[in-house]
Amino acid sequence: MPAKASLSGGGIGREAIVKYPLFFLFLIVLLTASPAWGHGTEGMLSKKTGILITAAYDDGEPMSYAEVEITGPDSTVPFQKGRTDRNGNFMFRPDVSGRWHVVVNDGIGHRLALEYQEEDNKDLDKNGNTVENPAGPQATAAPRFPRMWGAVTGLSIIFGLCSCLWAWKRKCYNR
Repeated sequence: MPAKASLSGGGIGREAIVKYPLFFLFLIVLLTASPAWGHGTEGMLSKKTGILITAAYDDGEPMSYAEVEITGPDSTVPFQKGRTDRNGNFMFRPDVSGRWHVVVNDGIGHRLALEYQEEDNKDLDKNGNTVENPAGPQATAAPRFPRMWGAVTGLSIIFGLCSCLWAWKRKCYNR
């Protein structure tokens, strides 16, 4: 005769617990589960401003998804790490004044190093909101010689050397 679960006279019978142990284990876990076992999340979206880093190659193509490492003043530990977006942009908000170091690395040999001087967070109000400061500080990389001018200069040097060599050989030949 099969075991039957008895709901009368004092609870669930021992036979039912023995026959369906996983079901009762699951039932015990569900009944004793507490919200303290897990954790929730909460967040918000707000419009704030910060320091925008725009990284691009010298031909204008953005450094998409390049690694970014930001180091704060007088620190060797990175303040923030991340990646640029598809347009080569990355934003951060300095929390102390001083010289900030930003390194953008695309992983295939191109590296952009920038420095930014934060001045006493004067452009932030007590809630951390940015106050309009149209003449705010700018950080840029050292100006580079444009690629086109580099090519023109290189070709000019080659042409000039060949012309000098030709003129010297002609002078030697005419003697």
